[in-house]
Amino acid sequence: MIDTTIPITNFIRKNFVPATIENAAYKCTNEEFLEVLFSTFPKDSIDTYELYNILINLNYTPQKETTADGIKTVWCFNNIPC
Repeated sequence: MIDTTIPITNFIRKNFVPATIENAAYKCTNEEFLEVLFSTFPKDSIDTYELYNILINLNYTPQKETTADGIKTVWCFNNIPC
């Protein structure tokens, strides 16, 4: 299997910046963000554990969001301005 950790890390670094839950343009669970990545990279090229490590290394912080279904952990993103 091809190691896609570096290309995925670079993709996130080039297209997103960390945000707070209050000002995020995007709030995604691990699974939701993996689906976003898999629209660009091969499906199942990374798993939840690898995604977590990538985002932590890029200074993202998992945050708690309260929804009608309860509390869920999300990653918060903003696009990098052009």
